[in-house]
Amino acid sequence: MKKYLLILITLLLASGLALGAQSLKDNPSYQKSLELKAMASQAFDDGDYDAAAEYASQAKEFASLSDKYVEKMLAKSSADKLMNQAKDGMAWANKTGAKVFYPSQYKAAAELYDSALASYDGEDYPTAGDKARETVAAVDAIAAADAEAAIANAKAAMGAAEAISAPANYPTEYGQAKAALRDALAAFDSQDYGTAAQRANACIAALAGVKASDQLWPAVYVVRLIPERRDCLWRIAEYPFIYNNPLKWPVIYEANKKTFRDPANPNLIFPGQKLQIPAIKGESRSGTFDPKQDYKPFPKK
Repeated sequence: MKKYLLILITLLLASGLALGAQSLKDNPSYQKSLELKAMASQAFDDGDYDAAAEYASQAKEFASLSDKYVEKMLAKSSADKLMNQAKDGMAWANKTGAKVFYPSQYKAAAELYDSALASYDGEDYPTAGDKARETVAAVDAIAAADAEAAIANAKAAMGAAEAISAPANYPTEYGQAKAALRDALAAFDSQDYGTAAQRANACIAALAGVKASDQLWPAVYVVRLIPERRDCLWRIAEYPFIYNNPLKWPVIYEANKKTFRDPANPNLIFPGQKLQIPAIKGESRSGTFDPKQDYKPFPKK
C-alpha cells in the first residue's frame, strides 16, 4: 500500500508541475503547489498516507492553475510585442495621411487595430495578438502602396529630366537622383517600404532645380576680336560655356571647316565669323553666344 501511494504521489506531482517549473515561477498558484507538494512529502514520511494523497491531489490542481497562468502570461508577452508594432504602424499611417490617400486600406487597418485593443482589454491575448498581427500586415500594405506611388513619381521625374538632357546639362543633380532611385528600388525589393518611399522622394527632390533652358550653352559662337587673347579654336573650345576643354577644338573645326576661307587651315578664323557648336554629350544648345548671359559651366567629365 505504501509503495502504491508513493508511486501515485510521484505521478501526480510530476504531471502537474512540469510546465509551472519551467517558467513564470513567481505566481501564487505555483507557490501554493510547491507548499502542498512539501506537505504531501512530509505526510508520507509521517505515515499519514491519506493526507499525503490529498495534498498531492491539491498540489496537482494548483499546478494546473499555474500552467494556465503561465500560458496566459506567455500569450500576453507575445501580444504586447505585436500590439506595440501595430501601434507604431497606425501612428505612421496617421502621420503620413494614409486616411486621406488610402481611405479603404486605412479603414481596414483601423478596424483591425480597434479589435486588437478590445481583445487585449478583455485579456483575450491570443486574439489580440492575431488582430495586431493583421493590423501590421494591413499597414505594410499601405506602406507598399505609398512606396510604389513614390517610385512611380520618381521614374516619371527621371524621364522628364532625361527628355531635357539632364544627364549632360545637370550631371550632379541627375547623378544624385539616379542613385536615390536605385536605392529606392532596392529597398522596395527588400520590403523596406519606408526607406523606399524616402529615397524615391529624394530622387524627386534632387531634380527639383532641373529645367529646360535655351541659354544653358550656345549653339553658335561669333568669333570676337580680343587683342590680349585672340580667339582661336583651341581657346574657344576651352571657354566654360563651350566645351570647357581646349582639346575639343577639332569638333568645332570639323563642324565648320567647309565655311572657312581656307578649309585646310583650322587657324584661319576672323572676328565676326559664326561657328556652329555641336552638342557632344546630348546637351541642350540653342541660340548665339551672348556675353551678357550667365552660362552654366559645361561639365568636364
